Amino acid sequence: MFKLSDVYSAAGQPFPPDAPNLDIPAAHFDSRRIQPGMLFVALPGARVDGNDYIGHALRNGAATTLGSRIDPEFPAWRQVTAPDALAAFQRLARGLRDRSAAAFVGVTGSNGKTSTKQALAAALGAHGLTLATDRSENTDVGVPTTLSRLLPDHRFAVIEMGAQVRGEIESYCRVAAPDAAVITSISGAHIGLFGSIENIVHAKSELLTALQDDAPAVLPADSRWLPQLRARAPGPVLTFGRDPAADVVVSSQVTLDGTTVSLETPGGPGQVHAPGVAGPIDLVFGAAAATVLALDLDLQPALDALPSFQPAPHRMALRRTPAGATLLDDTYNANAASMLAALDTLAQLPVKGRRIAVLGDMLELGDQSPDDHALVGRHATGTDLLIAIGEAAGHIVAGALEAGTPEERIVLLSATLEDADSLSSARESLETCLRGILEAGDAVLLKASNGIGLGPIADALIQS
Repeated sequence: MFKLSDVYSAAGQPFPPDAPNLDIPAAHFDSRRIQPGMLFVALPGARVDGNDYIGHALRNGAATTLGSRIDPEFPAWRQVTAPDALAAFQRLARGLRDRSAAAFVGVTGSNGKTSTKQALAAALGAHGLTLATDRSENTDVGVPTTLSRLLPDHRFAVIEMGAQVRGEIESYCRVAAPDAAVITSISGAHIGLFGSIENIVHAKSELLTALQDDAPAVLPADSRWLPQLRARAPGPVLTFGRDPAADVVVSSQVTLDGTTVSLETPGGPGQVHAPGVAGPIDLVFGAAAATVLALDLDLQPALDALPSFQPAPHRMALRRTPAGATLLDDTYNANAASMLAALDTLAQLPVKGRRIAVLGDMLELGDQSPDDHALVGRHATGTDLLIAIGEAAGHIVAGALEAGTPEERIVLLSATLEDADSLSSARESLETCLRGILEAGDAVLLKASNGIGLGPIADALIQS
């Protein structure tokens, strides 16, 4: 919640004396998501210019806009301009953060950050009103968008931070100024953009170096990069993981109905059941529990609240098809580490029928792409059927054959990603194939980077 005068101040503009100083509940950069009374932040993009939608946003009820120009059909006082609208938006958000009494928790990592953010929102919500990043709005514009929803009553704020180059998280921390940090994992996600795993470690560590000296950090005990991360944390560290040496030790049991997570913590043991969720949810809950303890909060109310946790769509979801097959829908995104974890989950499911893995391209891996796709193929040897789809699918198949998977248990659906028709045809073939073979008792994993578009196929299989 902020005032129209705050927007003018952030833009470096004097507040018009005849303008009403409106209360504004929130802001967004997508005109389609503007609700009455909100601020629309008009930003230039790679495909469209948000300034072209200023009139659309105002007609849909936006109280005001922040951009580089105005629409002459609407009063000028409702349209704040700045040479750099994003920088002005970030200044607005930092002002809201500085006025807030909430404890701010920054969350980043190669895998699991969105699910951990969701779990933290549930766990901290047991102790007070909690703000959390919506969806995966974890970018330079997403962070201030989250902060624009701050209320005076918020006790906690969970801010997800993504990165594709070094320096991004550091810039987000200048806006969000976290009081605590959570790093979920370190892996080769986006390594094609970062250039090396060492650069990824450095980038994620920017969240740690932004902390004050006494601010706690929650770190993954199972990571080989833990010593480097711990060395960069200025304050106390609490670890979580499956390693018995972790401060919060987790284990899990997966069924077709969900996952039961057991935790051993400095605050005592605990157990949480996550209905309809599979995958490394034990690590997600472990990170949440460690954060609650790091903030000196009572653990049990947080554990009691975790069953209400809802992962974002197409993440670790156990879904049933009308034919009685189990669908492990993890189609939102993928890298080698999350692919291997998903395959391990598929192997753990107590199914009566076949285990089928549908694996698509992992994007943004750079020169590492062939090796990582082959690694995934080698890890899929325990499946009864492997279906590989995409441009790099041949490397998955090569890895599977190298590891001894019989050729008759492999289906290759090649596609050129730059050719929309080619990819669409491959997806149609995949859906037709799955509809023809899935039977009651089977379990099928669907996983790829979001750009491959397996999510709609998962939805279609559930609906009919």
